[in-house]
Amino acid sequence: MFETVDPKFDIIQRFEALVRGIDNMNVNVYKFGDGDIVALNDFWKVYVIDPVSLETMSPITASIHVPKSLSAFTFLNFISSAHPLPEMGTLNHLTYLSSVNIIPGMKSRISLVRIKSSNERSIIASWQVDRIPYMHSFAATANYVVFFACPYFINVEKMVRYAIPERALDWEPNTLTTLYVVHIKTGKLKVLKTDTTFMMHQINAYEKDSDIIVDISSYPNPDFVKNLEMKYLLDPIKRNEFNTRAVVKRYHINLEKSSVKWEVFQDSNTAPCASALDLPTINENYRYRSYCFAYGVALKCNNVSLSDIALVKKDLCRGGGDKMWKLVNHYAVEAWFIPTPGGENEDEGYLVLPVLNGETRSSYLAIIDARTMMMVNHAELPIVVPFNLHGRFFENIF
Repeated sequence: MFETVDPKFDIIQRFEALVRGIDNMNVNVYKFGDGDIVALNDFWKVYVIDPVSLETMSPITASIHVPKSLSAFTFLNFISSAHPLPEMGTLNHLTYLSSVNIIPGMKSRISLVRIKSSNERSIIASWQVDRIPYMHSFAATANYVVFFACPYFINVEKMVRYAIPERALDWEPNTLTTLYVVHIKTGKLKVLKTDTTFMMHQINAYEKDSDIIVDISSYPNPDFVKNLEMKYLLDPIKRNEFNTRAVVKRYHINLEKSSVKWEVFQDSNTAPCASALDLPTINENYRYRSYCFAYGVALKCNNVSLSDIALVKKDLCRGGGDKMWKLVNHYAVEAWFIPTPGGENEDEGYLVLPVLNGETRSSYLAIIDARTMMMVNHAELPIVVPFNLHGRFFENIF
């Protein structure tokens, strides 16, 4: 997560970690183009894996030309995203690369990047920034990419000194969030401002009339990130004190008017924490389209205990279709939506996810009907799967 290693790095090991891109912190799994399946994280390096044996085949640090004002040695080109997004109508993916300038007073860069394969990447647009914000994910539509540069900035001095993600990030609550909106085909950049917020995961985005609509899981600050340490999580009092409840926000971005407006969604009696979802998933057939349903995990569903976890369905259209699945002492993690082949309705399909059974101290794979949010089947797993963050369903692996 955002902690250090145990035992801690010495000064030489910290330097090596930075040079190597702080590797081996695997967060997500993707398939690039029609080729490699890779494990990746918030850094540029990825690992090609065998999807059957899960053997690590090779690490890859793709070479890429970043426009520079000084020599290559002034930049650390290693910060990226664990959540690439598909480029509509292609086999490509989109991601970003943050190039941190380690020379005081010099500007850093953010680049929008097109991924064609594990090795082949190219820059669509690149621009200078005073400081690099931490961005775990970003949003995209058919024509635009939207970066939420929340005021959670990388502190270069602390990064070099500690090489610990959490200690190298500075939160500025009085600084507005900057939106970088990039036109994918032309690379044209538009910079906007909105209220201070913090986000880890975007849900979906699409274009409607003259607006770009972006839905995110929003937080007032990154306190929950800073508190994801074992000393807090193992303390039954401290782990319930910090705020872990997200709020689903919808942003309306109008480029012609240079305006940004947002709204929040309310909870309902049928699922009292559905608007607090994070680790979101949708029917991917509705990616970049107007859609109605988002699914996700709501921590601290009862607003009392961190371990009160629900898998929720949020109705973003009518508001009356909120549903949830929750069992006492069963801990759901991020689900993946598998649509019914030939299904006519957006919520026609199944949510598949690992669940940790706290009663038996075992894990099982749950299959949830996305329409009713009722479990229709499950399969006991031969190993315990710890609480994890991200996963993905791939067709035709075997």
